[in-house]
Amino acid sequence: MTYAAYAPMDAQIDQLLTDAVQKLSGAVSTWVPACNAWEESDKFCIEMALPGWASDEVSLQVEKDTLTVTGKKEPPTNSVKTQRVFSLREVETGTFVRSFRLASNIDHDQAKASFTNGMLLIQFPKSESAKPRQIAIE
Repeated sequence: MTYAAYAPMDAQIDQLLTDAVQKLSGAVSTWVPACNAWEESDKFCIEMALPGWASDEVSLQVEKDTLTVTGKKEPPTNSVKTQRVFSLREVETGTFVRSFRLASNIDHDQAKASFTNGMLLIQFPKSESAKPRQIAIE
């Protein structure tokens, strides 16, 4: 069996062909932002990369044990003076929806979200019963 190296140029060509087929077929491009999720001793955190987005273009909703993040960003409008012809376009616009199943031992009511430098950070503190505690030995 032989293996072929996959070069960055191959990825760009694949993306160009995918975009061309979608435009010809009328298909809607779907995407979701890249995310990181982790647990700390006192909270759960979700971080989402949204470069070029503003906080008012993103909405967060918690229903039961599911966090849903939705976003809508209009693409830049082309005026007669500034027609954009992209040779590469990787900063997404449009809409997205991304859902996360949350642990049952978090306090939804105390959730906090911040948006800094294109990174959305959502923090859910653990409920008091879920936090580690020291047990004294008698």
